[in-house]
Amino acid sequence: MNKTWLDILSFLMSFQVTPKRIDRILEAKGRREQQNTAFVAPEAVRVSAVQLSVRKYQNLKDYAGQMYDLAKEAAENGAQLVVFPEYVGLLAGTMLPNYEKIIEWVLDGENKVGLSGVKLAPEKVRLLAETFHHFLYETYMYTFSAIARLLRIYLVAGTCLFYEDGQLRNRCVVFGPDGEPAGAQEKVSAVGFDKALGVTPCDVIETIPTPMGDISVVIGSDNYYFECVKIARARGAKIIAAPDSREGVTRDLLRCRADEQNLYTVYSCLTGTREHTTALAGIFAPVGITPGRDGFVACAADTEPQTVTARVNLEKLEHVFTESGPNPEFLRGDYLHSYRYCGTPPLGETE
Repeated sequence: MNKTWLDILSFLMSFQVTPKRIDRILEAKGRREQQNTAFVAPEAVRVSAVQLSVRKYQNLKDYAGQMYDLAKEAAENGAQLVVFPEYVGLLAGTMLPNYEKIIEWVLDGENKVGLSGVKLAPEKVRLLAETFHHFLYETYMYTFSAIARLLRIYLVAGTCLFYEDGQLRNRCVVFGPDGEPAGAQEKVSAVGFDKALGVTPCDVIETIPTPMGDISVVIGSDNYYFECVKIARARGAKIIAAPDSREGVTRDLLRCRADEQNLYTVYSCLTGTREHTTALAGIFAPVGITPGRDGFVACAADTEPQTVTARVNLEKLEHVFTESGPNPEFLRGDYLHSYRYCGTPPLGETE
């Protein structure tokens, strides 16, 4: 496999994936007249987490269509803010002809495809990122922009890889109901898959203004570090959108973060492969304002693609009951020893 062949493939894909074609596909699926954010009350904000399976997409209609259908399901359930999983933009790469051969080539002799423990050839990753940047960028940006505009919602569009000035960025763009970017957040930590890809971390936690109040996006493994959520809360965020790409401790960490920093966390994840078998999307809050005193507002019942939508009451955050002793409901099935992550990092990092 050489650069010439990849350049030809990228050229061919530029005719198959265009902004006009994305708009045409999604416009045909319909436009919602109702705008869920037309009236916002802090005691009745509705948020939704998307749970998505990892699979091969046959074409642009297949990819954009599923993203639209899931967002529409959330919008019809009243969601004003919808959160997609990490690397949802990268999944568009499965549309590439012979993408399996490209994956084998970039895995540098490894016989598995996953998001942890992979050994990638950095020079090949850079070549792919540079060659297919425009394809991934346009698919990601125009698909989720059109969905937010057609459904008239705030959409946290998971993440995609952006190749800029010779660097890779794992970036989440938040789109408003007009389809325009309302803000963006890049990955702060580069561990596991991000480290293998050579992602350049950023050093800023943003807050993004919405009618529901300021929100922040804390991506995947950034939730291992309590400082990220603490900074977001200090800057005024009451809702944390948490796009993630794998199973593991993230869900329990987000229950901890919600209780720790007195806010709501919305966890969106990928399922459908061996290393994503137990990931379940959910919405979490301080234990004192959840019905079961366990930190759960809502959670997916199984690993099938779906949306989890619930009402959150931001006013309750000002009147949270604080427990004076251990809460067995919160700790049930939870091996964490404190509300802050400590111990061996989940991705096996030793540095």
